[in-house]
Amino acid sequence: MNRNFLLLILSFLLSMKCTGQFSEPVDSIEVKEISGSNDMQSYIMPDVPKELFRWAKYDGNSFSYKVGLVPIVDYTGFLQNQESKRQVGLQDNQFDLRSARISVGGFFHAGTKVRYFFSLEYKGFDRAPESKGIGITDAYLEVPIGLNAGKIRFGKIKETFVYEMVGDAANLPQMERILNPFFNSRNIGIMYMNYAFKDRMTFAAGWYNNWFVDGQTFKESADTYSARITGLPIFKNDGSEFLHLGASMRYVQTEGGIFRYKDRNESNVTDYYIDTGNIPSKQIWNLGLEAQYTFDRFSILGEYVNSWCDVIGDSNLNLSGYYIAGSYVFTGKQRPYDKKAAYARRIMPMEKGGVWEAVIRVSYLDFNNQNVDGGILHKLHLGLNWWATQHWHFGVGYGLSQLKKDNLLGVTNSFLTRLQWVY
Repeated sequence: MNRNFLLLILSFLLSMKCTGQFSEPVDSIEVKEISGSNDMQSYIMPDVPKELFRWAKYDGNSFSYKVGLVPIVDYTGFLQNQESKRQVGLQDNQFDLRSARISVGGFFHAGTKVRYFFSLEYKGFDRAPESKGIGITDAYLEVPIGLNAGKIRFGKIKETFVYEMVGDAANLPQMERILNPFFNSRNIGIMYMNYAFKDRMTFAAGWYNNWFVDGQTFKESADTYSARITGLPIFKNDGSEFLHLGASMRYVQTEGGIFRYKDRNESNVTDYYIDTGNIPSKQIWNLGLEAQYTFDRFSILGEYVNSWCDVIGDSNLNLSGYYIAGSYVFTGKQRPYDKKAAYARRIMPMEKGGVWEAVIRVSYLDFNNQNVDGGILHKLHLGLNWWATQHWHFGVGYGLSQLKKDNLLGVTNSFLTRLQWVY
């Protein structure tokens, strides 16, 4: 594998007959309010009056901007059997400022529309939970190539791999991601994006390398490549019924000949339940498959990821994970599908009482292979979401997990509550 890999992908995609341009980034958490529901005080749940946020948007001749704010607060409680305590220790019940993000994004109008996006975040979904203080989550420019040939995005960006990661966590029916070991949330790199066939197919591919951020030489730093392609074979009744299909790949060169996969219990505050330890390896290949079907008020979403790890001096490792999530809204509409982002946005209620959503998810991680005892994690999540307004979201969830590790079967019951406001 060499650095010409990305160029080959881009050459192939550019050869396709594509029209249009890529949509606003999902990671901006920017969802336009639905017409006819512009009065924030028309909901049962009071919201911040729009007049207080007139300063947060501007669209002029030279540039535009929109400020985004996302505070999310959680409380999580746990009940464990003795085997679980022996495996991972006693998990503490605790409050968690899950995320506090402020962002600004918009366009420079200089003959062509150049998008910019920048965000600062305390903790958050895209930084390690043990990280303290405020860090830069996003910092990039997005430039159209011209002649409807797509766009190039460069800077600190999301890797284009795994549906669960490509979009914002604030949009998902479940509260936490489970496939974290298989991707790196943000990375320094460059990405090409385009879509075709009347917005029914999207392409994205990227190359990432953090050498100048990590203080390494270019040769010392590892390369990462990712690509994602999606199709929309069914899209009816303005999106009330759709079928989304996708596939993605990720190739990673290890640094120092070592890799390690680890993950928490679908939580931000637990210790690591899954952990392979350090394994000597030169490279890793990941393949992801994704599908989502929505019909009226019902939606089902599933993903599968398989990882092939080239172990030095031993047989290759084969690690995998998947989840299947179903949701049902009792009133109102399901998540609106954004064709250009190839992702379903968050629920935007029109009803005075908001929208109630029931969620069930089954997930599985298998990190046992060869001589590696990273653990096998089964997880059931049951949730209830109240999308009270187009900004407020309240959620409660119950999780039942079984961890097979160290010749023990550990059981953890988790209880999660969430308060979220997105502007």
